[in-house]
Amino acid sequence: MNGLSLIYPVWEAPPDILAYTTTRAGGISEGTYASLNVGEHVGDEPGRVKHNRSLLPGAQGITWLQQVHSNDVVTLPATLHKADAAISRTPGLSCAVMTADCVPVLLCNQTGTEVAAIHAGWRGLADGVIGNTVRAMTSPAAQLFAWIGPAICGDCYEVDQQLAAQFDSVPGAVKRRNDNKALLDLPLIAEYQLLASSIRSVVQSKACTYTDSTRFFSHRRASHAGNINTGRQVSVIGIRKSGNND
Repeated sequence: MNGLSLIYPVWEAPPDILAYTTTRAGGISEGTYASLNVGEHVGDEPGRVKHNRSLLPGAQGITWLQQVHSNDVVTLPATLHKADAAISRTPGLSCAVMTADCVPVLLCNQTGTEVAAIHAGWRGLADGVIGNTVRAMTSPAAQLFAWIGPAICGDCYEVDQQLAAQFDSVPGAVKRRNDNKALLDLPLIAEYQLLASSIRSVVQSKACTYTDSTRFFSHRRASHAGNINTGRQVSVIGIRKSGNND
């Protein structure tokens, strides 16, 4: 569609669920935002962002959150969009989270009547945004499917020892070094928390935003290259309207 190169989860979701993550390909943004930047808040030309967003499957039904690294969850339709997770039970009304290294998590139930999207950086993971979202859903956790989308991997995310210590209870999530630094595996932490919430089916995309510069925006990679800003990809999930294959 429109030259887009989208990533579709390989999971057990029913066929009436629309779910995907964008890559950098298929848009009209330029420079550090090239080409499919969907973030309005990162310094890109607004008209280009608007055009890029219009290319997405189900574009008219996407609700864009004002993400603030919180553990707040909204249920769509919502009048307030300042949150880092959204739930929808309305066909055609899709949840979306933007990322450029943080972990996007998509959820749906077995019957295809409830979906959610979660933006999980280290703050959200530490503050329980995943657990909050699972508890806010009406479906039992054991009847949910989860997909963890592209994010910075555990070999690339360097943090200080104090931050890493918050996740020492997660087996394998922290690799300590001798320079007061550690490597932190955010996708693994997300998987651990999903399983701890009684979700039985969790699938990892195993795609790293930092190392794959061709496909993904990465805030940390951009910072290491001396760029203040970079683009954002988006992970979207919704329930298709009857007869709509978008």
